[in-house]
Amino acid sequence: MFGLNGISAVTLSLLADIAVGAIFSSAQALNPNLTNIIPINGGLTIPYNGSGPVPPYNLTSPPPDPLPAPNSSQIEDFFYNEIVAVVNGSQYSSNCSKCITTTEMMHLAAVTQPPATITNLLIRTCNAFKFKISATTCEQQFSGIGGLGPYWAQLFQKMSLSTGDMQAWCFYQWDSCERPPVMPIDESKWFSPKPASAMVAPPPSGKTINVLHMSDTHIDPRYAIGSEANCSQSLCCRPYSTNTRLRTTERNASQPASRFGAFICDAPPDLAISAFSAMPQLINKSDIAYTIFTGDIVTHDRDDQLSRAYVEYEENITYSLLRAELGNSPVYPTLGNHDSYPDGYNTPNNINGGNGSTNAFSWNYKQNGWVNSTEAGYASTHYGAYAHTTAQGLRIISLNTDFWYRANVFNYFNYTNPDQSGILSFLISELDACEKAGRRAWIIGHVLSGYDGTNALPNPSALFYSIIRRFSPATIAGVFFGHTHQDQIQIFYDYTASSLISSNSTNSTRGSVSTLRNTTAVDYNKPLAMGFIGPSIVPLTNLNAGWQLYQVDAETFEIMGIQTYFANISEANSWTSPVWKFEYDARTAYDNGTWPKTAPLNATFWDRVAQRMLTNQTLVEQYNLFETKSSAVTKNCTSAACGRQKVCYIRSGSTALGNLCPRGQGPP
Repeated sequence: MFGLNGISAVTLSLLADIAVGAIFSSAQALNPNLTNIIPINGGLTIPYNGSGPVPPYNLTSPPPDPLPAPNSSQIEDFFYNEIVAVVNGSQYSSNCSKCITTTEMMHLAAVTQPPATITNLLIRTCNAFKFKISATTCEQQFSGIGGLGPYWAQLFQKMSLSTGDMQAWCFYQWDSCERPPVMPIDESKWFSPKPASAMVAPPPSGKTINVLHMSDTHIDPRYAIGSEANCSQSLCCRPYSTNTRLRTTERNASQPASRFGAFICDAPPDLAISAFSAMPQLINKSDIAYTIFTGDIVTHDRDDQLSRAYVEYEENITYSLLRAELGNSPVYPTLGNHDSYPDGYNTPNNINGGNGSTNAFSWNYKQNGWVNSTEAGYASTHYGAYAHTTAQGLRIISLNTDFWYRANVFNYFNYTNPDQSGILSFLISELDACEKAGRRAWIIGHVLSGYDGTNALPNPSALFYSIIRRFSPATIAGVFFGHTHQDQIQIFYDYTASSLISSNSTNSTRGSVSTLRNTTAVDYNKPLAMGFIGPSIVPLTNLNAGWQLYQVDAETFEIMGIQTYFANISEANSWTSPVWKFEYDARTAYDNGTWPKTAPLNATFWDRVAQRMLTNQTLVEQYNLFETKSSAVTKNCTSAACGRQKVCYIRSGSTALGNLCPRGQGPP
């Protein structure tokens, strides 16, 4: 072995062992002269000890000349080629790792490149990998009329691996990863402990008012009378609708679209108008104290058929219809997922550091005439949440449920925060004020928080469930949704004692011991609150049209009675005008004679109905039929397994609970 300059390592070791000063040195060997003492022809000198012109140790060297800066097209090509290499290559073993890696690359592209580059990348990857889209082409989806590219660019810019955004995006949007775990809720961060007084609902007053619940109108001003109503592609009842199997078009439609409605179409104007014009034959319209409208106005068009102007037009004609037909009776609306542009998208107010200056959706929140300017201003500032006290003393809290809707892409940054938008903090503050004032509240929203678990994201849904549990039954008198187009119920229960996971940490905000809640540990012996999912005016899909009238306790605002009215769409082609009929009364249909007539139709009542459904298949089939508003094409739910699945959905007030239910046993 040899070390420096060919000297063996053994020799070096021996020299190191010789005592200092034991080696004889000549005077010349230790001559301190700082230049060579052996002359060089021409007088050249070479220094010692780094003296003279020798560059110092810490002198930096010039960097290499940079490579030519890539232009925007080359940068775009770089990202695109890397994405293709990740997807098609073998370096990443799973679809999940490929999806997370490519999403991270889109994040890096979005923080360094303009939205136009991100849009081009989306178009190119969409074409390369055949994305499932809601447009005729990838170009139309991301840059044309659909125009989603700039919105996705905002999302990618805000995403982070540190908050689980990529995994959530890859599961919910691309089905490539495992479902992210549901976060336990640290309730001490959000609200004070539940007092004993919050466990007791006020007694009935014996007096009632009438309240109308309408939902999901989806009036279609593009509806083509006589077009193909039995089409092969969405949306039917349009001039372009065809049935490829039957080779039919508007000229030879197999099922001509009645101007009064069809099963797989949005609502033609006359169907929606008739819901109001027929009311005087069914109820006393002048007795309606107020109406709740749980959202969804705009039609189910493809992304490349929608525009902001069209969305605004639809909203204007629908609210004008409500004003014209309901007169001085106020309407309290909530925003549906179809009531924004693009469809289902809403950005939280903090997307630009909290000032909302880049929020592309502020145009959609304006005074509607039924709430005051302060309340309307809050909705405009915070994008969808407002609260209003009715003349009767009820506090109605309206939430923009797009902020927990799975299809809203802006819910996929800061994913682990269950209240990224702040609407649930707003809800808590409103309910806390109601509790202190002894005032009762209704919560209205569009996208339901649970049921079959396919609509809301689990973390905000879990926090919402904890909020309902905290303020029920004393403060919350009811929760109301739409979205499914069906007539359904959703029961909220208390938690089990074992659901609480204690922590030694202290919450700095409230100064209390931090507590974590497992929100799936539910005590089904303790029903607390009711969610009512209102039937739709629109028949889509294979449903009848319907609306409901509530008898509401005039002081407690509990639901005392429900009547449902419907129009049988299977008869639409024979009508000279839509025929609306009484369908059923909830107390008559579901009470087996054991519930006091003066008691509200509260969570305890409906829990008893659900328990009976587990052993009474006839009751299951009745509920299943009423879900569709007695549609002639209702799917059967005749097995015990279907009944158990349906009861499980009814008992699931959160996405996490709905995901624990059986699947595929019958209609949801």
